[in-house]
Amino acid sequence: MDLAYLLSLELPICKVSDSPSNIPSIQHWTSLQHNLRAQLQDVDDPGWSLNVLRRVGGLDISFETGTTGTNRATAVLVVCELTVNQVNDENEGTASAMTEIYEDAVDVDMDLPYISGFLFVREVFAYELLLQRLRKSAPELEPDVFLVDGSGVFHPRQCGSASHFGISNGLRTIGVAKKLLCFDDFDKAAGEQVEQHMLCNFGDNIPLVGSSGFVYGLALRTAHPAKDTSSKRIYVSIGNGFCLESTKDVILKCCDVGGSYLPEPVRLADLTGRAIERTCKQIHQMQPGPEARQIAIDISNLLSNKSRKTLLDMLEEVSLDLHQRLASVQPESLKRKRSTVEELFLPLQALRIEKPWAANLHKECLCKQRAGEAMRVAL
Repeated sequence: MDLAYLLSLELPICKVSDSPSNIPSIQHWTSLQHNLRAQLQDVDDPGWSLNVLRRVGGLDISFETGTTGTNRATAVLVVCELTVNQVNDENEGTASAMTEIYEDAVDVDMDLPYISGFLFVREVFAYELLLQRLRKSAPELEPDVFLVDGSGVFHPRQCGSASHFGISNGLRTIGVAKKLLCFDDFDKAAGEQVEQHMLCNFGDNIPLVGSSGFVYGLALRTAHPAKDTSSKRIYVSIGNGFCLESTKDVILKCCDVGGSYLPEPVRLADLTGRAIERTCKQIHQMQPGPEARQIAIDISNLLSNKSRKTLLDMLEEVSLDLHQRLASVQPESLKRKRSTVEELFLPLQALRIEKPWAANLHKECLCKQRAGEAMRVAL
């Protein structure tokens, strides 16, 4: 299934107050999930091993807050590359770092309300779009696996957003949920039992077993006690193209290298989405209007490398009007956690509005991922 097929579904536009029972496509969506579940691959692809893992994608959606009357969100794809060293006689290496090599964000208009069990209706379209943009601009950077902020088979019909996205596009995917989902086969009592189970050390886990005996996934401790003394855990499940053991191994590798309880690509995608939403909120407060969101996302998408001119320096080259609209945005809300004041997180795709060279710069940076070099050449 591709983006054209999803578009052909002609999803209805509903008010948030609409009851799910009044939405005629519920039966169709249920049937679609059952059909996709029948195609799910819950074993490793032939030839797969953890040692061949080099690029990992993270997909996340951040929702607009503090602005009434909209159903807008930001969908983000981040691709990270594993740096491998210490190769031994068996050609096995140890991953020492994860470096972001690609980042893209799109504006999402959530026409439908949240309906439990049918999150794919709101999310998969955006993930499909991000995948298409990646394949068009930088196909050589396509990940070996996509980590989706959501569920895979840990779902009432064993086909959450991670599975839907993976099966539809023939991709390896893993569901990474921050919250425990409960439904008929995995009820509140089962959830409470899992939550009460202590996970003390990195890699400790407990299976998520339904009353039917089906293993939906794992509650997994992904933070080292020395770095994080809390009891945080994530809930991982097969999306597509993996067995559960390999799912666990991929997640632990991404968390061990990144140092967070969240896999590094998902963590970075989450940070990007949140920063865009904060920026959008600030711009909206200065000058309300739908263009605020597009400015924020445009700013985020030009360059992925952060060591260049500050945002406001670049704005001076565009127009006084745009400069004034963004000048009061606080740098602290725009930069990454590890950035300095002079290395703001959100760069400026908005330059392409008035500067022809910016379009070429955007292409260079996204396709070749040499943002710093491209900036020096362009300026």
